[in-house]
Amino acid sequence: MPRETLRYAGFLMLTVLLATTGCRSAGLRLLNLIGIKKDPIMVLFVLDDEHEPPKDIREWINPAAPYEPLLAAMERELGRPVGYDMCFSFQLAPCLNTGLSHLAVVSASQYVEVLDHGEFEVLAVAIDDKGRSARSALLVVPAESGIRGLDDLRKKRIAFGPNGDARTHHAAWKLLREHGLDKTDLALELLPLPGSLKHMPHMRAIAQSVINHSSDAGFVDEGAWEAFPESDPREGEPARDKLRVVARTVAVPNQLILRSPKLDDPGAKSVRAFLMSVGAKSPEALDALPNAGYGPASAELLALCREVVTAAPKGAAEKP
Repeated sequence: MPRETLRYAGFLMLTVLLATTGCRSAGLRLLNLIGIKKDPIMVLFVLDDEHEPPKDIREWINPAAPYEPLLAAMERELGRPVGYDMCFSFQLAPCLNTGLSHLAVVSASQYVEVLDHGEFEVLAVAIDDKGRSARSALLVVPAESGIRGLDDLRKKRIAFGPNGDARTHHAAWKLLREHGLDKTDLALELLPLPGSLKHMPHMRAIAQSVINHSSDAGFVDEGAWEAFPESDPREGEPARDKLRVVARTVAVPNQLILRSPKLDDPGAKSVRAFLMSVGAKSPEALDALPNAGYGPASAELLALCREVVTAAPKGAAEKP
């Protein structure tokens, strides 16, 4: 059984477990059904393989746990119960279109994919601790490498991030194609199938692969690059002085908050106002998140997001 299938099955089991053991969403649904609590706002989180696996075991059990302080702050601010639920990517559009969920926390790739099934307003985008609503992926090589630019990548082995990641897969692939590189121009892998691109599960693994020379170059998230120490004497450990940046992709959003068409205008206005002010009014609600706050989604940013993801649809890079 493929690894992805096993992970999906595991996530499904965990979701069922949460629903039967009193998670925030299950409790609100039950109370709402019997009329004790009315008009809850339901927030949806998507389970998939697109991003790095959580470092904290508690996030394996409940991937939405880091958001609970934020949802609690929203509940206090709006004066309405706020709960959450989890779904797989194919369930995202139906949940929003039917109003089973009123908001969804999505990646750039998930946002573009869901647009095939309806129009969903973006209420806000996440802002990181440097004030950015979007970041690039950086193409890094070993510090001593002879690779000086994209023209030197032919027949080289390149490490990409998780398959489908908007930054280290889609934007990376867009950059390569803009410089005349196609899949057949790269050194390819024998696994999982002959002729595959090299996808890595997280940024640390990409950096280690480049430092250890099992990859000639790799795409790492700009935020991960900044988090690497300047130097580390341990062999193979990621550090900026062991790597050199030779190119960067366009910047794509970190995270987007989508509105269900069933969420009324006053409710959407209240949610947007809360998100725009939470970084200043309740910064402690964001302590467990990589966000310093939320900002507005510009039309230009959303258009770029669509351009990047549709230019290289998920999985397209794996086709012969």
